[in-house]
Amino acid sequence: MVPAAGRGERLPGPIPKQFRPLAGLPLLWHSLYRLAQSGAVGSIVVVMPPGGGGPPELPEVRLPIRVAEGGPRRQDSVERGLLALPRDVEWVVVHDGARPLLPPDLVRACLAGALETGAALAALPLSDTLKRGGPEGFAEATLSRDGLWLAQTPQAARRDLLARALAAAREEGREGTDEASLLEAIGVRARLVPGDPMNFKVTRPGDMALAEAWLASPLAEKRAAP
Repeated sequence: MVPAAGRGERLPGPIPKQFRPLAGLPLLWHSLYRLAQSGAVGSIVVVMPPGGGGPPELPEVRLPIRVAEGGPRRQDSVERGLLALPRDVEWVVVHDGARPLLPPDLVRACLAGALETGAALAALPLSDTLKRGGPEGFAEATLSRDGLWLAQTPQAARRDLLARALAAAREEGREGTDEASLLEAIGVRARLVPGDPMNFKVTRPGDMALAEAWLASPLAEKRAAP
């Protein structure tokens, strides 16, 4: 499943960032293509903005594509996307539409981790020094980074567990920033799978330029291979 219903407010422009051109194709296409290249998924649900219609043209994405209409929050969109999945799907991989440089082998690794434990997510150990800032704009403390990880996607889970986590959040009025946080709230521990620094989320204008440069490099084709 690929949530792509956000407005991308930190990257303003005439169209949402996931539909902007990146190396000649919509940014969203790259995320879908790499997900399909993993060989680990049998179909994809794309969660689109309300009233957005079908997905853009998806050359070379050779998987069945379904479209669901997104909701006001990410978790609402994911819950709607879950309802659009074929009934026989038991395992779900969720990947951000704005992470176009996904290594296909990371999809397989996350799914393998989820098959062991029920849920897994790609993440990077925190390497930078972590500061706590005060209200006046000064650094007040240096925090330990031991055990801290930066969450990425893909995030994979057993379908029934993810459905239960989403329903519980809706009924209790809770909001989570990702699927793993909602699973944590119902007692499901997600396996941490080492992510990839280039699997970043396009959020600001400089991110688009970095993604363009990476896709133009000789390494890009090698990394996109299954």
